[in-house]
Amino acid sequence: MNPQTTIPTQPAEVGERSVVVPGEAENGLDAGGRVAADPAAISVGAAAVGHADATGTIIAPGAEAVAAGAPPHESGPADDGLEQATVLSGLLPIRLPRTSCSAEAESVLRKLGRMCTEADPWLPVGAVGPLVVFGHHRQDAQDFWGVPSFLSVRVQIGAEQYEKLLEDFLRRLQYKPVEPSNPVAEAIQPPPKAADLHDALQWFIENYPMEAEEKENFEKIAKENASVDLESFNDFKNIPRHYGPAMHYFVTGEAIFNPEEAPAQERFPDQLLEKHCVYPMFIGEKRIYLLSPTKSVYGFEDEWVASGNDPFEFIPVIADADAIRSAIGRNRGRNTSYADVDVGDLYYSDNTNLVEIDPLEMGQINPANPNNTPEQMIHWVLYTALSMRGSDLHVEKYYNTARFRARIDGSARVIYSAPEEMLPRFIALIKNYSNMGHQHQDLQDARFAMSIGKRRVDVRVSAVPCRKQNQKLTMRFLDKQDGIKQLSELNMSSRQLDIVNSTMQRDQGLVLVTGPTGSGKTTTLYAFINSINEDSINIHTIEDPIEYEIEGINQTQIDEFNGINFATGLRALLRADPDVILVGESRDEETATASINAALTGHLVLTTLHANDSLRAVSRLIYMGVEPYLLSDALALSQAQRLAKRLCNYCKRPVPAPRELQEFFYQNKVITEPLKDPIFVAQGCDECHGSGYSGRVALMEMCPVSGELSEMIAEGASMSDMRKAAARIGVLSLYQEGMVQVVNGNTTMDQINKLAHMGAMV
Repeated sequence: MNPQTTIPTQPAEVGERSVVVPGEAENGLDAGGRVAADPAAISVGAAAVGHADATGTIIAPGAEAVAAGAPPHESGPADDGLEQATVLSGLLPIRLPRTSCSAEAESVLRKLGRMCTEADPWLPVGAVGPLVVFGHHRQDAQDFWGVPSFLSVRVQIGAEQYEKLLEDFLRRLQYKPVEPSNPVAEAIQPPPKAADLHDALQWFIENYPMEAEEKENFEKIAKENASVDLESFNDFKNIPRHYGPAMHYFVTGEAIFNPEEAPAQERFPDQLLEKHCVYPMFIGEKRIYLLSPTKSVYGFEDEWVASGNDPFEFIPVIADADAIRSAIGRNRGRNTSYADVDVGDLYYSDNTNLVEIDPLEMGQINPANPNNTPEQMIHWVLYTALSMRGSDLHVEKYYNTARFRARIDGSARVIYSAPEEMLPRFIALIKNYSNMGHQHQDLQDARFAMSIGKRRVDVRVSAVPCRKQNQKLTMRFLDKQDGIKQLSELNMSSRQLDIVNSTMQRDQGLVLVTGPTGSGKTTTLYAFINSINEDSINIHTIEDPIEYEIEGINQTQIDEFNGINFATGLRALLRADPDVILVGESRDEETATASINAALTGHLVLTTLHANDSLRAVSRLIYMGVEPYLLSDALALSQAQRLAKRLCNYCKRPVPAPRELQEFFYQNKVITEPLKDPIFVAQGCDECHGSGYSGRVALMEMCPVSGELSEMIAEGASMSDMRKAAARIGVLSLYQEGMVQVVNGNTTMDQINKLAHMGAMV
């Protein structure tokens, strides 16, 4: 077996060289709504990385040579020689799945760097937490935009891809050049030699340029990990994704990479990658660079070779374990596509068991083949829906077809259809999986579990009778891997994190999370209680149904047949010595009153409610019959939540924010000065199946109940007065929170405008 190789990627220090200084951008807006910049900044900055033609468009260096038939960089290796070139250079090879520079990488570059000084600089192709990943096809290029070597990772890309990335990045610089100098980054001292992970984190907090709130958050993380024996970066508690590998890089200088930038692969089966938590970032003829949370990949290599496959030289590259698992799941989504069976014209016709699904077999199924068995097709549909990040799957009759629709990122999409005659067989199979009865006109609820490699997904099944003796089945996927999140994964601001942390440290009080069905309320509540899931705290839940099983938390299922509902179950829980109680939903006066009484008697109670916003939850509870004076004493936090589609990180395109939009943001108190950064719009690529969106982002209207608000609730104050009081303590409405996410580049106004427009809190 070939020995494993670990390669350092810390670039050598670059000698001093002359600096081309562009003009400084001004903060005003031009007539088109763009951030006005000194024309000299663009022209001089363009000269550093190319030049402008007669129309003002920046031409990448070497463009004329290409037009004349000469290669743009004669010394650079061709794409097909990437593996051999990286053996000589010692860099990581990568064929990136995108043709644009990463927005995260650009953001980190602007924080750490300054305008480039040479015509063919390294390009920011990705980021690993606080580090910039630079790509180039020539390892002897010298310009890293002023980013210190210990804050950068170098990879080698092909010449053709470099030119496309350079063209994209130059377009961005046309309306927002990088600053000519960066004294803050230039003053950063490198991390100390022979440091351990604790020292690396402390050095990062003391030296890395970041906002005060972000620094305070990392100081809390350092305190939480002070007593932890950090044998590897995987031992960090509550550290944001990618920051563990970054700390490892500061200590060792060993190769690291971001799995989100890894291309698609078909060489290895998904279940084998999941078993060993690895993912190939580059597959060559002789070498495979393998992303792994540890430096040892012998287990993967042994199993691969023992299966009769040809041996390779496997080179481990350190990466975040959760990000690797996400890359494996995303790779499944890349390899799936929508499929329909030709059924002719449409017309109205008269007429918790474990299910094991093999990803290898699913990859060999052609859904258009009429010889597939019904069970094969059910497995294929379930696998496809999960691979495409579906949250629900609907099985129903549509004209003369059996139709399968998956809800992906909030929208239902048809992923498979078959002749109507197949519908009873499909329904019977799913009912068998979940131990349901086969009566047609009964309302039924049950569940089963799926095993896909090492991944386990619970499925909640609901059967509802429809017209003409038909039935519709709806399946909700409960993926523990994605459903149980850390607070750091909820995209909350520092203010919101502080509110949640202080609220969850209370010994009593009521926490309300409101929103419609499917708005992520349960996921948020699980993240809240999981943040305090410790041996010293007794946490008990009563749910209908139990969506995710969490070790260390006692969970009770509603059982009306045996007399267990929310109200009776909650009263019984009070005799079980709980510290924290989660009530699945406050549906009626009895449950709401019991929750408030529990919150007043020394317990922290979390529950959900259907209300339009955080303060309307107050009037909703009072309308249900809760006494205002009891609610004012008990309520600690009221939060409203919605989900908006998240822009695809692979293809979202930066554009200047129009003047009208910036004025709208200003009127709604989202910005106080003209935007310097662009906003992003959807474009569409293979990664997001052409939609421009991938995943969803939670919008949280978080209202802590202060002394003033508490008195207003007790006195029965009007909603407008309470909204004004909430605004005075910094509460943003759902619509404002949505606009903040637009400014942050996570979604678009098209998605935010689908929310009920309630404007600012005042």
